[in-house]
Amino acid sequence: MKYFTYLTALISLSFVGVASAGEAHVCKSPAVSGTAANPALNDDTVFTCGGGVSGTIPQLAKEGWKIVQQTDQADSPDPTKTYAQLIIQKD
Repeated sequence: MKYFTYLTALISLSFVGVASAGEAHVCKSPAVSGTAANPALNDDTVFTCGGGVSGTIPQLAKEGWKIVQQTDQADSPDPTKTYAQLIIQKD
């Protein structure tokens, strides 16, 4: 009986990691042309992310998101424009 109880507890603990698994999404800022007249990435830049998540970097941080990576990307339809891409994660 002790073996069965131990085995049941061990199996139950293996599902704890699955139940509390983290979440991650890719976010994109609006595309802007590469001229000096356009603003660089700042605290007012709004990102649209997968999973219905959106907001500025300060808003995402307040919601518990961590920025794992930031890269600049060329816009697909117009390569003269670029956008900032974030990968965000929540544990």
